[in-house]
Amino acid sequence: MEPEKIHVIWLSGQACTGCTVSFLNATHPSVVDILTGFIPQAAGITLDYHQTIMLPWGEEALAAVEAAERGELAPFVLVVEGAVPDEGKAGEGYWCAIGEEEGKPATFTERLRRLAEKAAAVVAAGTCASFGGIPHGRPNPTGAKGVMDFLGRSWKSSLGVPVVNVPGCPVHGEHLAEVLAHAVLAVRGYLPLPELDGEHRPTYIFGQTAHENCPRCGLFADGKNSHAFGEPYCMGLLGCKGPISHCDVPKRGFVEGVGGCTTIGAICIGCTEPEFPDEPYGPFLKKAPAGFFVLEKIHSIGGSLDAVWSRIKEKLAGRKL
Repeated sequence: MEPEKIHVIWLSGQACTGCTVSFLNATHPSVVDILTGFIPQAAGITLDYHQTIMLPWGEEALAAVEAAERGELAPFVLVVEGAVPDEGKAGEGYWCAIGEEEGKPATFTERLRRLAEKAAAVVAAGTCASFGGIPHGRPNPTGAKGVMDFLGRSWKSSLGVPVVNVPGCPVHGEHLAEVLAHAVLAVRGYLPLPELDGEHRPTYIFGQTAHENCPRCGLFADGKNSHAFGEPYCMGLLGCKGPISHCDVPKRGFVEGVGGCTTIGAICIGCTEPEFPDEPYGPFLKKAPAGFFVLEKIHSIGGSLDAVWSRIKEKLAGRKL
């Protein structure tokens, strides 16, 4: 039996299109895998609108958006790339528009609101869409915010699905590909929704800090710190925000398992966090709050003592035998 089609509308707001580029670099699964039905249960996905990679243009391109707004493409997943501006701060102009209606620009915010009302699920691709990202950094002249804040933290889709945030600047291509595939499987009833943290991020991706996933983490426990870029030790003293950022990229790599900020000698700048790029994640080279380093050392000592005590108990038990 042919699976029911699930449409995808990809809407771009205040964005640099970096998340689109990253998504196109995904390999497990790839965009081609998703659109050609490589995963049988996730087959039948159609990308009806994406202003960067679609062939149609003008009125023909917008026809899919307008059909989705009228409820004619149900069920569809709405993917949002880029921050949501506050059009009330635009004066007589506008910040972001997608096409026209009755000879006037149709604002991105109005399109987003109408599409969200009809969507089976809403996925925020990248930190701009998730939390506001670079556009919402101080002084934030456009009033930029993430989709979740725009719609409301308690908002749910027509199928009862909350906004799913997949942050990153840019988003990890495979993070997004996996979440989209998971969302489609959830809409079809094959899987439950992924568990989300307090910021609506999937915990299987963002449940641990970048520091915990970093291959240099053990060096910090040994008291080995880099004091200059190029040294192969923990970069906490160089401004790495891995201890206060949630991300699996240091372990997973960025494309085909290769790359990732700390694995190639760069610091983590905390790009998956709601406050990014403001404090405590900016300035980029400013050290993370000192409290982390104190607690980490206490935990390290506690872990070492626990290990020593376990060995002592084993030896004592062996003597009794």
